[in-house]
Amino acid sequence: MKQSEIKSFLDFIKVTDEYGFFGELILFRGQAIKGNLLPGIARSEPGRNTEKIERHVLEQLQLQGASLLSMYGGTLLDDLVVAQHYGMKTRLLDWTINPLVALWFACSDREPGDAYVYALESDNFLVKDLYKQDPFDQSRTRVFQPRLNNERIIAQDGWFTLHPFSNVARRFVPLEGNSDVKQKLRALRIPADCRMGILYSLERHGVTARTVYPGLHGLCLSLNGKYNDRQFG
Repeated sequence: MKQSEIKSFLDFIKVTDEYGFFGELILFRGQAIKGNLLPGIARSEPGRNTEKIERHVLEQLQLQGASLLSMYGGTLLDDLVVAQHYGMKTRLLDWTINPLVALWFACSDREPGDAYVYALESDNFLVKDLYKQDPFDQSRTRVFQPRLNNERIIAQDGWFTLHPFSNVARRFVPLEGNSDVKQKLRALRIPADCRMGILYSLERHGVTARTVYPGLHGLCLSLNGKYNDRQFG
Protein backbone atom coordinates (compact mmCIF):
# COMPACT_ATOMS: atom_id res chain seq x y z
CA MET A 1 0.00 0.00 0.00
CA LYS A 2 1.45 3.34 -1.07
CA GLN A 3 1.56 6.16 1.48
CA SER A 4 1.93 9.92 1.02
CA GLU A 5 2.25 12.75 3.52
CA ILE A 6 -0.25 15.60 3.43
CA LYS A 7 0.59 18.85 5.21
CA SER A 8 -2.01 21.21 3.79
CA PHE A 9 -5.42 21.40 2.17
CA LEU A 10 -3.77 22.15 -1.18
CA ASP A 11 -1.52 19.09 -0.85
CA PHE A 12 -4.62 16.97 -0.38
CA ILE A 13 -6.43 18.46 -3.38
CA LYS A 14 -3.41 17.92 -5.62
CA VAL A 15 -2.96 14.28 -4.62
CA THR A 16 -6.61 13.27 -4.70
CA ASP A 17 -7.20 14.98 -8.06
CA GLU A 18 -4.71 12.51 -9.53
CA TYR A 19 -6.68 9.51 -8.25
CA GLY A 20 -9.28 9.91 -10.97
CA PHE A 21 -6.75 8.46 -13.41
CA PHE A 22 -6.54 5.17 -11.50
CA GLY A 23 -10.20 4.10 -11.63
CA GLU A 24 -13.73 5.28 -12.15
CA LEU A 25 -14.85 4.75 -8.56
CA ILE A 26 -12.55 5.92 -5.77
CA LEU A 27 -13.80 5.67 -2.19
CA PHE A 28 -12.29 7.60 0.71
CA ARG A 29 -12.25 7.02 4.46
CA GLY A 30 -10.85 9.37 7.10
CA GLN A 31 -9.79 8.25 10.58
CA ALA A 32 -7.33 9.12 13.32
CA ILE A 33 -5.72 5.69 13.57
CA LYS A 34 -3.36 3.95 11.19
CA GLY A 35 -4.82 0.97 9.37
CA ASN A 36 -7.12 -1.49 11.12
CA LEU A 37 -9.63 -1.15 8.29
CA LEU A 38 -12.15 -3.49 9.84
CA PRO A 39 -15.89 -3.13 10.42
CA GLY A 40 -17.14 -2.46 13.93
CA ILE A 41 -18.27 -6.03 14.56
CA ALA A 42 -14.71 -7.30 14.05
CA ARG A 43 -12.45 -4.73 15.71
CA SER A 44 -12.27 -6.20 19.20
CA GLU A 45 -12.28 -9.88 18.17
CA PRO A 46 -11.41 -10.30 14.48
CA GLY A 47 -10.99 -14.05 14.96
CA ARG A 48 -14.59 -14.56 16.02
CA ASN A 49 -17.15 -15.64 13.43
CA THR A 50 -20.10 -13.45 14.39
CA GLU A 51 -22.55 -14.50 11.67
CA LYS A 52 -25.00 -16.28 14.00
CA ILE A 53 -25.00 -13.36 16.42
CA GLU A 54 -25.46 -10.83 13.61
CA ARG A 55 -28.36 -12.76 12.11
CA HIS A 56 -30.03 -13.05 15.51
CA VAL A 57 -29.62 -9.35 16.29
CA LEU A 58 -30.96 -8.36 12.86
CA GLU A 59 -33.92 -10.66 13.38
CA GLN A 60 -34.67 -8.89 16.66
CA LEU A 61 -34.29 -5.53 14.93
CA GLN A 62 -36.79 -6.63 12.29
CA LEU A 63 -39.25 -7.90 14.90
CA GLN A 64 -39.02 -5.03 17.36
CA GLY A 65 -38.52 -2.24 14.85
CA ALA A 66 -40.79 -3.39 12.03
CA SER A 67 -42.74 -0.15 11.85
CA LEU A 68 -39.52 1.87 11.79
CA LEU A 69 -37.81 -0.23 9.10
CA SER A 70 -40.68 -0.23 6.62
CA MET A 71 -39.42 2.90 4.83
CA TYR A 72 -35.90 1.58 4.20
CA GLY A 73 -36.22 -1.04 1.45
CA GLY A 74 -36.82 -4.29 3.26
CA THR A 75 -33.82 -6.41 2.24
CA LEU A 76 -31.27 -7.84 4.66
CA LEU A 77 -28.64 -5.47 3.30
CA ASP A 78 -30.98 -2.50 3.79
CA ASP A 79 -31.43 -3.55 7.41
CA LEU A 80 -27.66 -3.78 7.88
CA VAL A 81 -27.28 -0.23 6.56
CA VAL A 82 -29.97 1.06 8.93
CA ALA A 83 -28.37 -0.78 11.86
CA GLN A 84 -24.97 0.70 11.01
CA HIS A 85 -26.45 4.18 10.66
CA TYR A 86 -27.99 4.05 14.13
CA GLY A 87 -24.93 2.73 15.92
CA MET A 88 -25.15 -1.06 15.80
CA LYS A 89 -21.91 -2.93 15.16
CA THR A 90 -22.10 -4.61 11.75
CA ARG A 91 -19.82 -6.01 9.07
CA LEU A 92 -20.08 -2.74 7.13
CA LEU A 93 -17.38 -0.07 7.00
CA ASP A 94 -18.26 3.54 6.09
CA TRP A 95 -16.68 5.25 3.08
CA THR A 96 -17.47 8.29 0.95
CA ILE A 97 -16.95 9.31 -2.66
CA ASN A 98 -16.21 12.86 -1.46
CA PRO A 99 -12.54 13.17 -0.46
CA LEU A 100 -13.18 16.40 1.48
CA VAL A 101 -15.71 14.64 3.71
CA ALA A 102 -13.11 11.95 4.45
CA LEU A 103 -10.52 14.64 5.19
CA TRP A 104 -12.92 16.30 7.63
CA PHE A 105 -13.53 13.02 9.46
CA ALA A 106 -9.79 12.38 9.72
CA CYS A 107 -8.86 15.81 11.04
CA SER A 108 -11.86 16.30 13.34
CA ASP A 109 -11.50 12.95 15.11
CA ARG A 110 -10.88 13.41 18.84
CA GLU A 111 -8.04 10.89 18.90
CA PRO A 112 -4.71 12.73 19.17
CA GLY A 113 -1.78 12.23 16.82
CA ASP A 114 -1.51 11.81 13.08
CA ALA A 115 -4.65 11.29 11.00
CA TYR A 116 -5.16 9.21 7.88
CA VAL A 117 -7.28 9.25 4.75
CA TYR A 118 -7.49 5.99 2.83
CA ALA A 119 -8.38 5.85 -0.86
CA LEU A 120 -9.71 2.62 -2.36
CA GLU A 121 -9.92 1.93 -6.10
CA SER A 122 -13.23 0.14 -5.97
CA ASP A 123 -14.20 -0.80 -9.53
CA ASN A 124 -13.24 -4.47 -9.04
CA PHE A 125 -15.32 -4.86 -5.87
CA LEU A 126 -18.68 -3.66 -7.19
CA VAL A 127 -21.34 -6.36 -7.53
CA LYS A 128 -24.59 -5.95 -9.42
CA ASP A 129 -27.79 -6.75 -7.57
CA LEU A 130 -26.04 -7.07 -4.20
CA TYR A 131 -29.29 -6.03 -2.53
CA LYS A 132 -30.88 -9.22 -3.85
CA GLN A 133 -28.18 -11.39 -2.25
CA ASP A 134 -27.55 -12.52 1.31
CA PRO A 135 -24.80 -10.25 2.70
CA PHE A 136 -23.59 -13.06 4.95
CA ASP A 137 -22.96 -15.38 1.98
CA GLN A 138 -20.28 -13.17 0.40
CA SER A 139 -16.80 -14.70 0.27
CA ARG A 140 -15.00 -11.53 -0.88
CA THR A 141 -15.02 -7.86 0.08
CA ARG A 142 -17.81 -6.02 -1.70
CA VAL A 143 -18.47 -2.34 -2.34
CA PHE A 144 -21.95 -0.89 -2.62
CA GLN A 145 -23.88 2.35 -2.54
CA PRO A 146 -26.67 2.50 0.05
CA ARG A 147 -30.10 3.65 -0.95
CA LEU A 148 -30.28 7.43 -0.58
CA ASN A 149 -33.06 7.39 1.98
CA ASN A 150 -31.66 9.51 4.79
CA GLU A 151 -30.13 12.97 4.98
CA ARG A 152 -26.84 11.90 6.52
CA ILE A 153 -25.96 9.38 3.82
CA ILE A 154 -26.82 11.97 1.18
CA ALA A 155 -24.78 14.72 2.86
CA GLN A 156 -21.77 12.45 3.33
CA ASP A 157 -21.94 10.85 -0.15
CA GLY A 158 -21.85 7.59 1.74
CA TRP A 159 -20.78 4.19 0.43
CA PHE A 160 -19.88 0.97 2.25
CA THR A 161 -17.56 -1.99 2.10
CA LEU A 162 -19.11 -5.31 3.12
CA HIS A 163 -16.61 -7.57 4.89
CA PRO A 164 -16.75 -11.39 4.96
CA PHE A 165 -15.40 -13.66 7.67
CA SER A 166 -12.55 -15.53 5.96
CA ASN A 167 -12.86 -19.29 6.37
CA VAL A 168 -9.27 -19.60 5.11
CA ALA A 169 -7.66 -17.11 7.50
CA ARG A 170 -10.33 -17.91 10.13
CA ARG A 171 -10.85 -14.24 10.90
CA PHE A 172 -12.02 -10.94 9.51
CA VAL A 173 -9.03 -9.67 7.52
CA PRO A 174 -8.36 -5.90 7.59
CA LEU A 175 -8.36 -4.37 4.14
CA GLU A 176 -4.70 -3.38 4.36
CA GLY A 177 -3.87 -7.08 4.84
CA ASN A 178 -6.34 -8.43 2.28
CA SER A 179 -4.52 -9.78 -0.79
CA ASP A 180 -7.40 -8.79 -3.08
CA VAL A 181 -7.65 -5.26 -1.76
CA LYS A 182 -4.33 -3.98 -0.46
CA GLN A 183 -2.88 -3.22 -3.90
CA LYS A 184 -5.89 -0.98 -4.53
CA LEU A 185 -5.40 1.04 -1.34
CA ARG A 186 -3.52 4.28 -0.84
CA ALA A 187 -2.86 6.00 2.48
CA LEU A 188 -2.51 9.72 3.07
CA ARG A 189 -0.93 10.60 6.43
CA ILE A 190 -1.71 13.97 7.97
CA PRO A 191 0.76 15.01 10.71
CA ALA A 192 -0.88 15.94 14.00
CA ASP A 193 0.28 19.56 13.86
CA CYS A 194 -1.35 20.05 10.43
CA ARG A 195 -4.83 18.88 11.35
CA MET A 196 -6.21 22.15 12.73
CA GLY A 197 -5.01 24.22 9.78
CA ILE A 198 -6.66 21.78 7.38
CA LEU A 199 -9.92 21.99 9.34
CA TYR A 200 -9.86 25.78 8.96
CA SER A 201 -9.35 25.38 5.21
CA LEU A 202 -12.20 22.89 5.01
CA GLU A 203 -14.47 25.34 6.81
CA ARG A 204 -13.60 28.07 4.30
CA HIS A 205 -14.59 25.65 1.54
CA GLY A 206 -17.91 24.78 3.15
CA VAL A 207 -17.10 21.45 4.79
CA THR A 208 -18.03 21.54 8.48
CA ALA A 209 -19.87 19.43 11.03
CA ARG A 210 -23.02 21.24 9.98
CA THR A 211 -22.74 20.09 6.36
CA VAL A 212 -21.56 16.56 7.20
CA TYR A 213 -24.29 16.03 9.82
CA PRO A 214 -27.48 17.78 8.63
CA GLY A 215 -29.88 19.03 11.29
CA LEU A 216 -29.45 20.11 14.89
CA HIS A 217 -26.78 17.51 15.65
CA GLY A 218 -24.42 18.94 13.06
CA LEU A 219 -25.27 22.53 13.99
CA CYS A 220 -24.39 21.91 17.64
CA LEU A 221 -21.14 20.17 16.70
CA SER A 222 -20.25 23.07 14.44
CA LEU A 223 -20.94 25.62 17.19
CA ASN A 224 -18.81 23.59 19.61
CA GLY A 225 -15.94 23.93 17.17
CA LYS A 226 -16.36 27.68 16.79
CA TYR A 227 -16.92 28.51 20.45
CA ASN A 228 -14.73 26.26 22.51
CA ASP A 229 -14.42 26.32 26.30
CA ARG A 230 -11.75 29.02 26.31
CA GLN A 231 -13.91 31.33 24.22
CA PHE A 232 -16.87 30.79 26.52
CA GLY A 233 -14.61 31.76 29.44
